[in-house]
Amino acid sequence: MGKKQEITLNLFLLDQLTALPGISGREAAVCNYLKEQLAPYADSMRSDVMGNLIVFKKGTSDKNLLLCAHMDEVGLMIHHIDERGFLRFVTVGGIDPRTLLAQRVRVQTKSGELVGVIGTKPAHITTEADRTKAVGVKELFIDVGLSAEEAKEQVEIGDFAVLERPFALMGGRMICAKALDNRAGVFVLAELLRALKSPYYNVYAVFTVQEEVGLRGAVTASFGIDADLALCLDTTGAADIPGCAPQDYICSLGKGVGITALDARTITNPVLFESLKEVCAENQIRYQIRVAPRGGNDAGAVHQSKTGIPTCGLSIPTRNIHSNVEIVHIDDLENAFHLVYRVAQEGLKEITL
Repeated sequence: MGKKQEITLNLFLLDQLTALPGISGREAAVCNYLKEQLAPYADSMRSDVMGNLIVFKKGTSDKNLLLCAHMDEVGLMIHHIDERGFLRFVTVGGIDPRTLLAQRVRVQTKSGELVGVIGTKPAHITTEADRTKAVGVKELFIDVGLSAEEAKEQVEIGDFAVLERPFALMGGRMICAKALDNRAGVFVLAELLRALKSPYYNVYAVFTVQEEVGLRGAVTASFGIDADLALCLDTTGAADIPGCAPQDYICSLGKGVGITALDARTITNPVLFESLKEVCAENQIRYQIRVAPRGGNDAGAVHQSKTGIPTCGLSIPTRNIHSNVEIVHIDDLENAFHLVYRVAQEGLKEITL
C-alpha cells in the first residue's frame, strides 16, 4: 500500500451513461452499452433472468469479491391518456413532485422517443388556495404536442418517460446530470474493471437492476454468487445546502467517498468498517462516515444473502438526488475509485471476516 493508483477517469463514459434511458425494469440500453465497453476487460460476462449484468475478472486468490452498482434510475410511467392527448403518470421510484414541474421528458414508445413537457395549471389562473397547496403528481401532466388521436396511436399505457437533462460540468470540479443516481456508481465500477490487472480477489462486478423499487436485482444476483466480501457502490443524498443544519448533511460534496456505518437497511460489519478506513488512511484516500437514518441501497439485500455476506455500502455524495439536476464532485468519484481499486487489487489479506 502507498500512493494512489495513477489513473485518469474517463468522464466521457459518465456522460454517455447518464444520457441513456434506464428506468427501473427497463435498463437494457445501459446494460448493452456496458457490455460493449467492458468486453475487453472481462474474463466472462453474462446476464441473468432479472437483467443484472455480471462481469467476472479472475483473481490470484481463491477469495471472491462481489461489487454492486445499480443501473436503474427513477422515472415515470404513463397510466392514462386523456381526451385532449395529455398524459397522466405515476412515479417509478421515489421522486418529489416539486422537482417535476416544468421539466422536459423523453417518452419511450415502441416507435421511438417523444419529447414531452411536464405542466400543471398556470400561475396566472390559479387561486390563492391553489398557490398554497403542494403540487402532487395528480396535478401534473405530460404534454407531447399531439392530438388525443395521435397520442393514443403512439403512446401506450405502461410506456415510460425518462427525465431529461444533458451532462454538464459546473464550476471547477462538479458534474450536473440526470441519472447520476446511480450511473456515477456504475461509472466507478466500469473504470475499476478497466484498471484491474491480476487482482487479489476473483471479482464479480454486478450491474444490478430495479434497486430504486426495492433492491430486487441485488437479491437474486447475490444469491447466485459465493462471495466472501461485498461492496456496493451508490450515491447518497448530500444535504450540505442552505436550510439544512450541519448535523443533517449525511455527506458533503468534495469531502471524499462515504463509508456507511449505518442506514435504514444495513449496519456495516465492524471489522470490514475499520479495515476500509485503514485502507483510506494508508493510501491518502479521502473519506467520510455515512450515517443515514433513512434510505438504503443494494447492500441491504446483499448482506442478508444466503448465510450472510460482510458488506459495506460505499457512497458518492449527491445533491438534488432523485431529480434531473443531480450534482456530484469529481474528487468524490476519484476517491471512491481508489478505495475499491485498493481493496480489489490488493485484498484485505490481514483481515479475517
